[in-house]
Amino acid sequence: MFRIAAYMLFGFGVLSLQADENLITQGKTLFQTKICFTCHQVDPAVPAPAGMALKAPTFLGDFWGKEREVHKGLGGPIIKVKLDDEYFIESLKKPLDKVVKGALAPMPPPPPVTDAEIKALLAYVKSLSKAEKKK
Repeated sequence: MFRIAAYMLFGFGVLSLQADENLITQGKTLFQTKICFTCHQVDPAVPAPAGMALKAPTFLGDFWGKEREVHKGLGGPIIKVKLDDEYFIESLKKPLDKVVKGALAPMPPPPPVTDAEIKALLAYVKSLSKAEKKK
């Protein structure tokens, strides 16, 4: 009985990790094919020149769940938002609703993405957030 319970607990956990890894891998592929990498830097060694010029947000370091300032609409009042699932999805579906403070232009509407693709992109970007190492 114990073996069955242990398998159920740990076996399903392994399946869940594999599903998460598959989703992250799909998201990474979409990040490239939907040209997100053009503006959003994800590797400190590989710059995103268009993003640097436009001051687009990068996905480096410990960023997920952090607060950021955005304009409500293009040039609108500044509000604070948390980079979480809801904000990420809204940014893809309605990129002009909130524009990161300091960005020279709003994010252009991305190539068409399905809800399944958004879920994969979300998993990938979220996986990139790493706590800063203290020196």
